[in-house]
Amino acid sequence: MNLEPRPLYTDEEKHNFYKLAAKRFKAELKLYGATAAVHLENKSDEHFWKHVLRVAYPNKKFRFITASRSMGGNVTCGCTQCLHYKDFLDKQFWIAIDSDYRYLNQQPEIDANHYILQTYTYSFENHYCFAENVNRAELESCGRLKIDFTRFLKEYSYIVYPLLVWQLYLQGVSPEAFPQRVFHRLLTLTVGAKATENNGAAILQQLKERVHKLETHFRRQYPEADPTWYEARCQHLGVHRNNCYLFVRGHQLYDLINNLGHRIRQEQKKEPDFRASRSFESCLTGDLCFGQYDEIRRVVEDAKKLLGAS
Repeated sequence: MNLEPRPLYTDEEKHNFYKLAAKRFKAELKLYGATAAVHLENKSDEHFWKHVLRVAYPNKKFRFITASRSMGGNVTCGCTQCLHYKDFLDKQFWIAIDSDYRYLNQQPEIDANHYILQTYTYSFENHYCFAENVNRAELESCGRLKIDFTRFLKEYSYIVYPLLVWQLYLQGVSPEAFPQRVFHRLLTLTVGAKATENNGAAILQQLKERVHKLETHFRRQYPEADPTWYEARCQHLGVHRNNCYLFVRGHQLYDLINNLGHRIRQEQKKEPDFRASRSFESCLTGDLCFGQYDEIRRVVEDAKKLLGAS
């Protein structure tokens, strides 16, 4: 067992290490026949960003880097690893990350002017869960709409919206009062035997009860709290009561939508006239609703800025 203490690196050593790595990525572009290298958070992000860049630049090829070496020599992924390269980006080397709450908190220098692409939604998964995209996937894989996801996700958003505002408010007041892990657990919902009935009413009721309990707790704990400023700010950034499902953690939302779609498909397969052959998830991730809502438009617009595409 290696009991040597973890080495400490100076800022200059870190700077030089990531500068050299960035230089190497750019030098290797000719080998890959690519216009630019794009460092992603993870391998799972690649499908989304390939789709985006294909729309922005249909005639160009990009090299996607899904992990790179840390200073300790480990192959490392994630947003923090991407941001290590922040000072060394240009037209030949970009990073593409999930926004998480960076967009809502207006974190500086996370923008196309600094060769950084972001999702604007919490993560790339939220884009696949855009209501019209989910309805399309349901029709293609299940044959009909057992759940109208436009209505379901609107109701979901109305329920969740107050807690999203509370979390943004409490980040600046008492961060440990409502950590993200608590919000994530709240959004992890059980898809039971009756989940697809009445347009997903059982799921929404489960969510409503959880939200009501926590919101009541916050109102009692912080009777003088006034989150209205954060609510106004959210609306200015495009987060409204009917679309906040795009700004909560995408992993939980995606799992919920995928599980509902899978259950609908299993129910439909019992019908004698069932014809659809593709799985719900393959249909869900097979396309994106480009041009149909602000967040996806902004992602593509940012991508086009990086090479000055018209």
